[in-house]
Amino acid sequence: MPRLRWPSAPTPRDELGVVVHGPVVLARSPGITAALRHVLAHPDGLHLPLVVRADGVQAEAAGRELDRHRVTAPARGAVGTDPWTGLLLTVGADGEERTADPGRSHSSARPDSFESETSYWIGRLPADGRLRLTVSWPQAGLAEATTVLQLDDLHELPARVVRLP
Repeated sequence: MPRLRWPSAPTPRDELGVVVHGPVVLARSPGITAALRHVLAHPDGLHLPLVVRADGVQAEAAGRELDRHRVTAPARGAVGTDPWTGLLLTVGADGEERTADPGRSHSSARPDSFESETSYWIGRLPADGRLRLTVSWPQAGLAEATTVLQLDDLHELPARVVRLP
């Protein structure tokens, strides 16, 4: 049975989101760390920018996975395949867990260091303000870890969001 997904989507171009949670380390294993820069709330969903940094053998493994993705991604194209072979992010909101598809991403890999920044879009505002994030990347040495965030007030977001011309 296919996994439920949070499909990738661009963040709204005509508005700035409201910061509803600050930076937090989501997972750390020897040589590799995954962190959330912040959570930006928009009236239609949440923007999650994640950073992964690795060094040593974990950087080598992450770089190898990135290279493998770049070679196989154009050939895959089949519906239902994972669009990313790296970090796996599962997001729970209102009791519903889904795999988050990555949106805009930038990565750099060298033999001794790896860094990736990826944006995720969650098309829902949790009614209770709680967001459950589970990250893992076993191929690069990052063990699964779960973090539950209590977001700041999500009420009256349309009035709090700054509109861009």
